[in-house]
Amino acid sequence: MSGMVSHLQVSEQVCVRGESLRLLQSSLGAAASEDVIERVIIEVAERIGAIERALQLGDQAQLCKSARSLARIGDQMGLTSMAEVAKDAIICADRQDTTALYAVVQRLIRVGDASLTATIEGAVLSP
Repeated sequence: MSGMVSHLQVSEQVCVRGESLRLLQSSLGAAASEDVIERVIIEVAERIGAIERALQLGDQAQLCKSARSLARIGDQMGLTSMAEVAKDAIICADRQDTTALYAVVQRLIRVGDASLTATIEGAVLSP
């Protein structure tokens, strides 16, 4: 059995509150809400990138700042799963649990990606 390697396929189920997108679209209109969603997508990607860089540099203050910002964006836009994982990253950083922090940041990347995909699909599918 020493030559066998198993590859685990990791996927994340995410929770996106569709009513947040519908409320945004009904209050701003289709064009303006599309602009907001595009900006959110860019902000989320930038924040996740900043978290990764801060982790690599060992800059826990910057990591927490970016994770708090990401959690706020997630809460505002209904990206519930992403917001919760960002908060978990802050807890790990505060506890100085580096091993857990690396694992949580990797999960944050997966959840962030899946949340953005769900947001894009929800924005396209909503009237």
